[in-house]
Amino acid sequence: MAAFSSLIRIMKEIKQTPGERRREDADRAQLMLDAMPFSCSVWDKAYRLISCNQEAVNLFQLSGKDEYIRRFNDLSPEYQPNGKASLELAHAYMDQAFTEGYCRHEWQHQTLDGEGIPTEITLVRIKHRDTFIVAGYTRDLREHHAMLQDMRQAENDLRVARDAAEAANEAKSAFLANMSHEIRTPMNSIVGFAELALDDNISDKTRDYLLKINENSEWLLQIINDILDISKIESGKISLEKIPFDLHEIFTYCQTAILSITIEKGISLHFYTEPFAGKKLLGDPTRLRQVMINLLSNAVKFTRAGSIKISSHIVSLTGNTVNMHFEVMDSGIGMTQEQIRRIYEPFMQADTSTTREYGGTGLGLAITKNMIALMGGELIVESTPGVGSKFSFDLCFETMDTSAKSPGGRILIHESEKPIFDGEILICEDNSMNQQVISEHLLRLGLKPVVANNGREGVDMVKSRLDRGEKAFDLIFMDIHMPVMDGLEAASAIAKLETGTPIVAMTANIMPGDRELYARSGLLDCVSKPFTSQELWRCLLNYLQPVGKGTVNNRREQEEEKQLLRQLQRSFVKDNRDTVHAILKALEEGDSTLAHRIAHNLKSIAGQIGEEALQKAAASAEQLLKDGKNDRMPELAPILEAELNKVILSLTPTLGNDGDKGVSLDKEQALSLFRDLEYMLRNRNPECYHLLPLLRAIPDSDILAEQVEDYDFINAIASLDELRKKWS
Repeated sequence: MAAFSSLIRIMKEIKQTPGERRREDADRAQLMLDAMPFSCSVWDKAYRLISCNQEAVNLFQLSGKDEYIRRFNDLSPEYQPNGKASLELAHAYMDQAFTEGYCRHEWQHQTLDGEGIPTEITLVRIKHRDTFIVAGYTRDLREHHAMLQDMRQAENDLRVARDAAEAANEAKSAFLANMSHEIRTPMNSIVGFAELALDDNISDKTRDYLLKINENSEWLLQIINDILDISKIESGKISLEKIPFDLHEIFTYCQTAILSITIEKGISLHFYTEPFAGKKLLGDPTRLRQVMINLLSNAVKFTRAGSIKISSHIVSLTGNTVNMHFEVMDSGIGMTQEQIRRIYEPFMQADTSTTREYGGTGLGLAITKNMIALMGGELIVESTPGVGSKFSFDLCFETMDTSAKSPGGRILIHESEKPIFDGEILICEDNSMNQQVISEHLLRLGLKPVVANNGREGVDMVKSRLDRGEKAFDLIFMDIHMPVMDGLEAASAIAKLETGTPIVAMTANIMPGDRELYARSGLLDCVSKPFTSQELWRCLLNYLQPVGKGTVNNRREQEEEKQLLRQLQRSFVKDNRDTVHAILKALEEGDSTLAHRIAHNLKSIAGQIGEEALQKAAASAEQLLKDGKNDRMPELAPILEAELNKVILSLTPTLGNDGDKGVSLDKEQALSLFRDLEYMLRNRNPECYHLLPLLRAIPDSDILAEQVEDYDFINAIASLDELRKKWS
């Protein structure tokens, strides 16, 4: 552009110099024009091309300047890309340059062979002698466009690579979720059977082996959970709850979980949380507890002697918001600054010798740091080698006033204690075995279960109480896959009634993304089937205030579990002989939803009775039907039926009718039993199940007993009326 400006200045000066000097200056101007590395042309007011430089000839691969001037109109297509005629548009641009002194625009040129040349043209008005001319500078944009194309291609390649990486990440997350489920299921059985074996009369050597099995199984489960968590964090799949919780309870849980290890190592443990009377925090207690346990476990692992202190203090309190400071301090081995920089990387520890001496995957602090960041805080580490370490972070919580209804103040439940509640729980569940399991667990905690066989029944029960002005249910457990109305639709309908009753999903299907789907339908939480007693207690404690507590009696609990398992096994054998046939029949009739629900229920109840091979086969059938691969079901059916028959054949000889023999009732006792049973049936009370041993002792009660066992309340009432007539 500097050369172009110089040329313009020279051309202005030419007219001011006389004779020979003028010709020399004109020749010099032409030389400079020809030496320019860009195309330059000159026009007069009549749109006539007066002159050009050599680069203009080179650009269009012409024989000389005369050909360029003569064929200039052929060096543009008839129409420009904007649809306007090239000749008319060129005149308009020149008029603008003559009027305003300057004009810049893009222009589509072409060679005489028709090859397109995208260009940018700058037109400049110049005073020449007694008139004006326009000099045009043409810049070839082919390289520029090629560069832009390369950039667009690179951007597209990056987008494709990003999409592929995200897809791979999704696949990895799904794989890890499925694998963790597949590994966790047998591991739970290993832990459970090892714990049962520890209660038997065994030798010290065998006890030592079993304790080591338990210890290593728990360690393996923790590794699985850590890998799953880090995968969720990397893929952005972790979501936080926002529910009321008591910080003191979290500290109590952490103390219980870590106390035995610190006693064994001779480490003193100090807990302090600043009193926070009359209010609860709103947040994710599960993730906060995970963070505190990770930091405490780390402190215990790297502390040989001395003390560990964990505390929380109120930094500021404004309105309904509180800022809390958390600290975990130990007198352990400490770290250098270089080691601190490394500890947050997944699968990394302070140095390689740490893994050999202390064990661990190196995931704990990476997970902890990311969890704290998700909650809006930052993990800060201060450490001195040989002195100890301090991990601290601040978190901000919304608060809510606690209810003043709890009698005698708040009851704190420790891990070794069982909570006792008072209230009614609605169970929306279509499977009789699952109804029985959930009801039994709730009855042991002092709660009264009320059963709805599908989502529609559940909605109607809630509406009925609302219409009659009766107390709402204290909690609702909602299965997802049910006939008539599924759990999501039912939960949404109940939430619209605004009763204030918490609704919790209870399903065998809890995969990444499910919680968000459930939350949109009004489901506040999820409990996975099969569940342990402790998992159910923790869920109930989130929404209900206990009225008391009891000591966990492991032997009694195990005996109750055995009795419940036998009842479930008996129901399973009776109800599932034709299950595979029912799936195939539903498919023949075009009802794939029913087929999927039957397979889902079979998977669930197989898990309840601990038949893992059958549970896995049923899960495969459920997945096929969920994916719409109905045509492949006949291939899987023989495998599923073989597993089912194997379970039924193994259970049938061991069940019999234990508990039903040796009981006899007179007329008054029978009529009294009928009155009690009728009351329970009309109130849909699952406790009627406990009357079965007495009921089976009454002649002609087989049909009624089966209906009670199946929680078929309506038909059971009719059968009871018939039986009572015989006795009256």
